[in-house]
Amino acid sequence: MARGASAITAGFATASTDMVVHELAWAPAHIDSFVYAASGPERDYNLYIDQAPVVSAPGADGGPKWSPDGRWIAFTSARTGQGDVYLLDTNAIELPPKQLTDMPTSAELYIDWSPDSKKLAYVGHNDDGDNLYMISDLANPRPKPLTTWGHTQTRPSFSPDGKQIAFYSNHRDASHFDLYVLPIGGTPRVVAERVVMDSDGPSWTPNGEHLVYVLDDETRYDPIYVAPVASPGSAQLLPTQTVGNGDLDLTTGTDGRIYLAVTAQGLEGDDKRDFKRVFVMELDELP
Repeated sequence: MARGASAITAGFATASTDMVVHELAWAPAHIDSFVYAASGPERDYNLYIDQAPVVSAPGADGGPKWSPDGRWIAFTSARTGQGDVYLLDTNAIELPPKQLTDMPTSAELYIDWSPDSKKLAYVGHNDDGDNLYMISDLANPRPKPLTTWGHTQTRPSFSPDGKQIAFYSNHRDASHFDLYVLPIGGTPRVVAERVVMDSDGPSWTPNGEHLVYVLDDETRYDPIYVAPVASPGSAQLLPTQTVGNGDLDLTTGTDGRIYLAVTAQGLEGDDKRDFKRVFVMELDELP
């Protein structure tokens, strides 16, 4: 059975002879480094840390994700002709990476780590639909399906306590994506309908009690909402004053306060709204 195309696998096939850097992922703060994919001399994408190649093999490597404890880097590789998940041990960087998946009819993409660095969630992409999987034991990987729906389930994002996974799905209506939360071992439930999909996955608040998202509503310039995970249907508007919102991210500053970064076309009342810019703001106490 042939695999379908995806954003990552399509990008692999079109690497140029010039060095092209993409998919940068930061290491944990205590390591002070980053990993990224870049095109090499063989027209493949390989992984680099601090401008030095660390993973090099025929077939493209990409989508790296550093574990929160700094020990591991998980990534997708086409070195076997598939799009499989591999694991690189940063304590033994000279050793070949370990292959974690070998599903013959799907490409494995969009990896996310649990906060304790013991589990991986990812998307299995094939012609029948994209679904979520989880590996709970890195030493003895046995991927377990988390969803079995049609259409697209994508961008898994672990909650800060590692007990839930947020993701996007359009299985109910292929024309739009909804935001779901899946308790590990439980049943997925809708948290918000008609959302703008974030390229890095859903954004949890640091306490894990809320998800912040962009509502897919062009008539209102795609406003930003915050939804309490325990009370679906009670989302509230965040008065960011930004319009044309897209990718967003949340972080806790060194001052202990929560900050929101978002790409937007401008502010309410701006005369000109063209290219997107990054806006950063402190979030007041969440509802």
